[in-house]
Amino acid sequence: MKSAQKGFTVVEVMLVVAISTLIIFGVFGILQVSNRQLEVIHARMTLQEGPREALFKMAQEIRQTAWHKIVSFEDADENGLEHSSSINFVVPVPNPDPTYLVDGNYTPKWASNIEYKLDGITHQILRISTNLTTSEKKQAVLANEITSLEFSRQTSTPGLITITAHAQRQFQDGRKIPDEPIQMIAQAETRNP
Repeated sequence: MKSAQKGFTVVEVMLVVAISTLIIFGVFGILQVSNRQLEVIHARMTLQEGPREALFKMAQEIRQTAWHKIVSFEDADENGLEHSSSINFVVPVPNPDPTYLVDGNYTPKWASNIEYKLDGITHQILRISTNLTTSEKKQAVLANEITSLEFSRQTSTPGLITITAHAQRQFQDGRKIPDEPIQMIAQAETRNP
């Protein structure tokens, strides 16, 4: 008579441990990839918010000036396109009293000098406002994670300003989201004489 042995052999136990380990590492690998994908999706969604708001704010203020009050453009290229990495212009007095907004010749009374530029070290769009009466300066950050900022206009239509910004997020581990910066464009037409 043969006796039947009960239990598992060492080979069977080792095989179960190996298969379980592979399954656990596979699950953790999938979770890591999913977590990175979630980070990428979240970064792309939030990356566009700040620059879009900044472009909207810049376009609003550019609309308040006159085309001849913009002083920061360089000479035009062969296509008649002027470029600048910053823009400097004046805005009128923000007073609701219509008798105070213009002088006797019906030209606007200018209140502040506004400058928009990119800080290359911090990758921020800066707004520097100088009160023309008191010379007081105020600085504000409009957007973060900006890789480039450009203002342009055609010499044939100097009142139509195109603002182009590129945004990209860099994580601490060196990854950049997205691989190529996101380009956002806004246009504003100056409305004052």
